[in-house]
Amino acid sequence: MLKRTPYHPLLLAAFPVLQLAAHNIEQIDPGQALRPLLIALAAAALGLVILPLVVRNRQTAGLVLSLGLLLFFSYGHLYALLKQEPLAGLGLGRHRYLVPAYAAALLLGLWAIRRSREHQATFSRGLNWIAAALLIFPVMQIGSFLTRQSAASDTAAEFAPEGLPAVSAEAAGLPDIYYIILDMHTRSDALLKDLGFDNSAFIREMREQGFYVAECARSNYEETLSSLTSALNLDYLSRLRLQLAAEGLGESEVRALLKNSLVRRNLESLGYQTVAFQTGYIWSEMRDADVFLSLSGDPLLLQRLTPFESLLLESSAYKLWLDSKYRSLIARFGAEDYPHRDHIELQLYILDQLPRIAGIDGPTFTFAHVLIPHPPFVFGPDGEIRTDPGFYSGLQGGAIDEQYEREGYTGQVAFIDRRMSEIAAEIIRASDTPPIFIIQGDHGLSGHNRLQILNMYYFPGVADSGLYPSITPVNSFRVLFNAYFGAELELLPDHSFDQVDESVEVKEPEPACQVPAG
Repeated sequence: MLKRTPYHPLLLAAFPVLQLAAHNIEQIDPGQALRPLLIALAAAALGLVILPLVVRNRQTAGLVLSLGLLLFFSYGHLYALLKQEPLAGLGLGRHRYLVPAYAAALLLGLWAIRRSREHQATFSRGLNWIAAALLIFPVMQIGSFLTRQSAASDTAAEFAPEGLPAVSAEAAGLPDIYYIILDMHTRSDALLKDLGFDNSAFIREMREQGFYVAECARSNYEETLSSLTSALNLDYLSRLRLQLAAEGLGESEVRALLKNSLVRRNLESLGYQTVAFQTGYIWSEMRDADVFLSLSGDPLLLQRLTPFESLLLESSAYKLWLDSKYRSLIARFGAEDYPHRDHIELQLYILDQLPRIAGIDGPTFTFAHVLIPHPPFVFGPDGEIRTDPGFYSGLQGGAIDEQYEREGYTGQVAFIDRRMSEIAAEIIRASDTPPIFIIQGDHGLSGHNRLQILNMYYFPGVADSGLYPSITPVNSFRVLFNAYFGAELELLPDHSFDQVDESVEVKEPEPACQVPAG
C-alpha cells in the first residue's frame, strides 16, 4: 500500500523551503522556515485530498500536483537566472516570455500525464524515491549547522583569547557604551568622490558635539560578519581561528564569537548590562542579552512575512503577483502590502529605542546593528518612504540599475546621518554620566570604497584618547579599554582584506586619503 501512495507531492512541497533554508543557513534563524514549511505541506496534503475527487485517480492527482509544485517553485529562480544571465544574448528574464513558456510546459505536462495512465504507478514510485533523495542534503546541512552552532556557542561562552588583562572601572565611573553599526556606510571622502554626495555638514555637526572622526578609516574586512567579529574580539580572524582550534572548534565556527565576544564578556564582568536588538539576521542577534529589544512582541507581526518567507515567495511564481503590486503601490507607507514594511518598521524601531536606553538603571553596553544605508533603499533623504520599485526590486532587494543605486544609497545616507546626529545629541543630554560612542560602518558600498568606512568616536573626559585618522575597527575597543579601563593593550597593525582568509591585503587606492588641514 505504501509503495502505491503518491507522497512525492509532500516531499516536493517541502524541498524548496528546506533547500532555501539550507542555502541561507548562516544568514537566517532556521525557525523562520517552520511556518512556510507547514503551509507548503498543508497545501500539498489538501491537494492530495481534493484532486483525486476531481480526476478520479490518486496516481494522476499526485503527478498533476507535483507538476504544479515544480512549476510554481521554479518560476522565480528561472526568472532571476535569465534576468541576470541572458540566454544567447536574449533578455528572456521577462514575465511576458516566461508566462507563456510555463503555460506551455503545464499543458504539455498534463498531456503527458494523461497519455501515461498505464505507467503512472511506476512513475509515482520513482518520484517518491527521487523526492526523498532530494531532501537528504538540505536536511543534513541544516542538522549539521544546528549541531555545530550549539557546540560552538557553549565553547565560545568560555573562550578567552590571550592578550586582554583584567581591566579596572574605577576611573571611568562606568559610562554607558554605545556600539552602533551603520551597515554599508562608506567614508565621507568616498561619498563625495565616487557618488558626488557631500555629507560634510553631518561630519561638522558630529565634531561640534565632541565626536572624533577618523578621516582615513577603513574596515578590516569586506563583509559584515567578519568585520563585527574581529572588532568585538580585538583581533584578526586568522588569530581567532587558531585560538578556537586550540579549544576544539573548527575554523568555520568563528561566527560564534560575535554573540559571545571578548568585549561583551569583559564589560559584563564589570557590571555592564548588554542591550541588543532584533536585526532579522540570526548571527547578529544577541537574544541572550540582558535587554533584548524586539518587535516580536507585537501580535500583528505574526501576520507579516519574515525575510526568509519573502525570499521564498520571490523565488516562486508568486513573484508574478508581487511584481504587479510593485507597479500599483500607492504613495503611502501605511499600505499593508508594501514589500519592505517589516524592514522599515524594524529600522525605525531601533532608531526610536536607542535614546531610551539612557534611562536604564546601571551601566549598559549597547550593540545596535542598523541596516541603513544597506539595501533595500526604501528611505528617502528626509525619511520619506520610496514607492518606486526601481529602488528595491532588483536582486536581493537592491536597486535595478546603477542610477537607482546611487540615488537610493545617498538618500539613505542623508537620512541615517540626520537621525544619528539627533540620537547622539539626545542620548548625551539624557545621560547622567557622559556616554561613550563608537559609530562606524562595517564596510562601504562597492568597488574600492568597499573598505572605506565611516568611523567616529565620542570619548569624553580623557586627555589623550589614543585615536588616530586611519584607525580600523580591530583597534576600536583596544583604544577604548586603554583610555577608560586602565588596560595597556598594544594596537595591532591596521590591515584591510578582501577575503576572509586574509590572503590578500588591500591598500588604500592612490591618491591615499588626506586628512584635511585644521
